[in-house]
Amino acid sequence: MPETPRHIAVVALRRSGTTTLWRLLRQDRRYRCYDEPFSPLLEDLPAEGKKQVRAEFISLFNRGPAEFRAAYAPIRRHEETTRTLTAAQKSYLRFLAAETPIAFDETRCMGKIAELHDVLPEAVLVHLYRHPAAFATSHLLPSEGHPFWGLRALFNRRTLFDRSFGYNGWGMEDLSRTDCVETTRALLAEVGVPLPPRSERVPAAQRLLALWLGAFRLAEREGPRHFGPRFLSLAFEDLCAEPAARLAEIHALAGIAPSGVDVSGIRPASPGLAGSDPRWRALAVEAGFDPAELARFFPQEPA
Repeated sequence: MPETPRHIAVVALRRSGTTTLWRLLRQDRRYRCYDEPFSPLLEDLPAEGKKQVRAEFISLFNRGPAEFRAAYAPIRRHEETTRTLTAAQKSYLRFLAAETPIAFDETRCMGKIAELHDVLPEAVLVHLYRHPAAFATSHLLPSEGHPFWGLRALFNRRTLFDRSFGYNGWGMEDLSRTDCVETTRALLAEVGVPLPPRSERVPAAQRLLALWLGAFRLAEREGPRHFGPRFLSLAFEDLCAEPAARLAEIHALAGIAPSGVDVSGIRPASPGLAGSDPRWRALAVEAGFDPAELARFFPQEPA
């Protein structure tokens, strides 16, 4: 057992359940838990955000505003699919982890697992992923807050498998179709995932599945390579089905006993829209899923 709990890093794509897992980890007072520490939105500290997840940042900021501002180094959109953390970003992560064990979730480190290991070599790394159809659905159907919510929701549903635009609520269109696409394509190509050029008109669902697949392959390859037995691959659906058991696995890797975490608020994971529709499998084929991945995530219905 380590003398102190190991740090816990959670890597995932947006809309993969990171906030749910982070809220569970946050209940453990042995850790200071930071939600999305590399988010550029933290530039407005000490203000609280809409999700009400900044208490730890606000506390740290209020202890020394000038020190925090000097250390803070966000990951901008154009940096999300690069391979490196800058020297300032590494220094910022060391600053967060300097005083106490930390647990954090981050959605801006798709290709940066080796860099996380360089900063926190003894940490636990959790790769949290959601079923690819549910992940894509969550990006394709956000309508809440739109001034014409009912019409927008109807349009989103009817064009789920066809439209090539309108999925940038969490920046995925930026990464896969606009200014950042060449960096993203190069990263995904490392694991054999073909992201179409920005000028090619293909369904947004296909681009989202390609992003998901590239991130999945990268994490499943590089997590064990760098973190060894302290790497955990965790489906969001499994976390929701057995939250106490999955959290106990994470704590065991961190070298600590399970804590009395309240999991009563955890609900079953949404399967996404039309999860059994054969069009998902067809799009997954175009996105680059290999036969084993298709069998795992998009099995064919018996004839």
